[in-house]
Amino acid sequence: MGVTSRSTGRAGSLRDTAHYQKFGFTLAEVLITLGVVGVVAAMTLPTLINNQKNKELEAAFKKSYSTLSQTVQKVILDDYGGAYQASNATALINDIQKYYLKSSSCINGKKCSSSIFPIEDFSGNNGVAFISKTYKNYTGNAVDGRFNDGIIAAADGSFIYFDTAIEGEITFGSCLIGIDVNGWRKKPNRYGHDFFAFQLDSKGRLLPMGKAETFFPEDRYCSATGSLGQNGYGCTTKALSDPNYFKKLPK
Repeated sequence: MGVTSRSTGRAGSLRDTAHYQKFGFTLAEVLITLGVVGVVAAMTLPTLINNQKNKELEAAFKKSYSTLSQTVQKVILDDYGGAYQASNATALINDIQKYYLKSSSCINGKKCSSSIFPIEDFSGNNGVAFISKTYKNYTGNAVDGRFNDGIIAAADGSFIYFDTAIEGEITFGSCLIGIDVNGWRKKPNRYGHDFFAFQLDSKGRLLPMGKAETFFPEDRYCSATGSLGQNGYGCTTKALSDPNYFKKLPK
């Protein structure tokens, strides 16, 4: 007579329960994990946001420079016969502005649209006061108030500033041109960050400020520790040549 082996239902149930039992996180473990994630995000998010902003400034700068360079070259060749006479800022601004579609100009001594420009009378001390109040130098210090002879508001939101000097000033014979690549309404409003300077010399060349032959060479006027009002003027050539320039802007 054969022997039949039987297993109890209880033993099988215990084995099945042990095999399929699942474990979850406790509430305390979940809270700790969320806390760690929050701390990491708080540490890295500002850096990611800052990097993105700097990339946007870089793209806007290169676009603004390309447009200005082509426009100035066209004005100098077609309108001025290949040279620049630094005697009439109004004529220069008007001649450049006509190549910027849907742009507006605000020239020293003329009433300007308050819906577009910062002040209606952008001239003399009024212009100096606006520049000094609105902008900072490369390291965040006060500026000297140049670029008060006129502005062009471009359709892309950038603003182009002009400064011509009287005889006796160091910049006499040239025109200084500054571009705020995202406009005066948007920060950081700092030289070498979103505001870049150029020099239009008597030969009709638009020189990125900072080159050795410009009034504000890089070694003195693009300093991470400098407090001069013109500090940042000389950063333009570096912004064009150094692929990591916008990653290293001083805070």
